[in-house]
Amino acid sequence: MIASLFLLGGLLATPAGAAYNLVVNGSFSAPDDPLKGWRYIYNASGDSWYANNHKLVAVVDQDKDRHGVLKLHGTAAELQVPGQGVKVDSHPIPVDLSKGKYRFSIYARSTGPTCRILIEGYRWAPGITPHESPLNTELRKCYKLSQVYFGKEDAGTMAHLSGAWQKGSTVFPSDKLSDLAKTSLSQIKFLVIHIVAIGGYEGDLFVDDARIEKIQ
Repeated sequence: MIASLFLLGGLLATPAGAAYNLVVNGSFSAPDDPLKGWRYIYNASGDSWYANNHKLVAVVDQDKDRHGVLKLHGTAAELQVPGQGVKVDSHPIPVDLSKGKYRFSIYARSTGPTCRILIEGYRWAPGITPHESPLNTELRKCYKLSQVYFGKEDAGTMAHLSGAWQKGSTVFPSDKLSDLAKTSLSQIKFLVIHIVAIGGYEGDLFVDDARIEKIQ
């Protein structure tokens, strides 16, 4: 099952000669379901904050010169305190971070919201027997990798975007890690791309071409 999902991700998002994209449907262009490979309905225990999240997430056919683009619509109720934002998470991506480095890259623009886009590391939740088709709800977060920024910005809890498409990227894992961070990193079995429109003001966060590539 996982092998077939990887194949789909590569067919949709990897041009000839390019590095292999580990993200399933990072282009949001799967013909049978533009949101294949992404979690946007949050109905598990503890997800009540996001009961209406799915109503604010869509894939638009075209935005400027891009086709098949994720759109997260944020109103003041979602974007500002105590709102929790509007989000999507990729389905779990199995990796072994002890065997090299990876690059995460993504394009985004905004008509109002700021955002938080990053890679999170997960391991199996207690009591779950490992299997080949994990659900996000069967995993437990154990590490947050670097947040992606756009333009000259490289710090802060939020990334600020203009109305023009911009590319953000980060390479991980870092060479400068504490012993505690190395221990936490070693527990990671899966990566999840976390994208949330939060802060800023009412409008839309547009996202496209999410890629995780092994570079070493």
